[in-house]
Amino acid sequence: MPNLSLVPLQTTEAEAYWRVYVAGRSDLPSRSVRVHLERYLNLPVEEQRRYFSFLEDGRIVGTVHISSGPAESPEANVTGFSIDPARSDVTAAAIIKAVDFLRAQGQERIAAGYEDRYEDAFAAVGFRRWFARIRMEAAIARRPIAGEHVLRPPEEPEVLGLARFFMEAYEGHMEQAFGMHVGPESDWRQYITALLKGDSGQFMPDASFVSFDGDRLVGSILMTHWMELPLVAEIGVAKDHRRRGLGRALLQAAINRLTDHGFPRIALFVTVGNDPAVRLYESLGFAQAGGQSVTGRLE
Repeated sequence: MPNLSLVPLQTTEAEAYWRVYVAGRSDLPSRSVRVHLERYLNLPVEEQRRYFSFLEDGRIVGTVHISSGPAESPEANVTGFSIDPARSDVTAAAIIKAVDFLRAQGQERIAAGYEDRYEDAFAAVGFRRWFARIRMEAAIARRPIAGEHVLRPPEEPEVLGLARFFMEAYEGHMEQAFGMHVGPESDWRQYITALLKGDSGQFMPDASFVSFDGDRLVGSILMTHWMELPLVAEIGVAKDHRRRGLGRALLQAAINRLTDHGFPRIALFVTVGNDPAVRLYESLGFAQAGGQSVTGRLE
């Protein structure tokens, strides 16, 4: 067992911490140490206390974020895990340190988020993959929009309608089996409102679009600027309007608008196994960027 210690991150060591974090991950939305550092420094102090360093002889060789779930769902979470590539040999020991820390606090249910490069080490400790997501990026290129879809940016009174629309569009979606895109309409309203207020990056209203069939909302794409690139925060098509090219039209409309702003690339996230979505994105030039971001549970 390497001589590792798990200690709360000190603000004076934050830059070194984020350098290790970036060096040990390829699945990140940004590889800028400055971006991650500024995001950390802007967090409330209580949230900053959830970041921990793995130290070896006083030097940071790994990073992790540790938090406990709400009382009604007491599942602890180990995320933000990264190890200095030069010290990959301490990976398993670091995972055990984090798990032991939570066990000492009485935590029995533990989930973890990690890049697939660390999956064997997490599996050796007892974690099993639950699901995974990939980040995809594409060069921005203007193309004609096929079909006769009428697309326009959303208007402010339509925000509540967006919440119900996405709630219905995701009904029965594969991601709901993993706890994503679930909940009552009140939760969806809160989620969409938070997205528009900047929780997933600065909302880009002029690059976001909606499509109506008469008075009925049947498609929408919501774009934000997050971690240095435009991000497809949400995209959805009503079930009875799928396979008509509307999803492609929405995405291409957003890409075309982004060309006016001079952005070189666009990003999105997709769940592994959502093959129809992956095929659509690949047909528009998207490709996987970095490794898979895995969510596992300790068995």
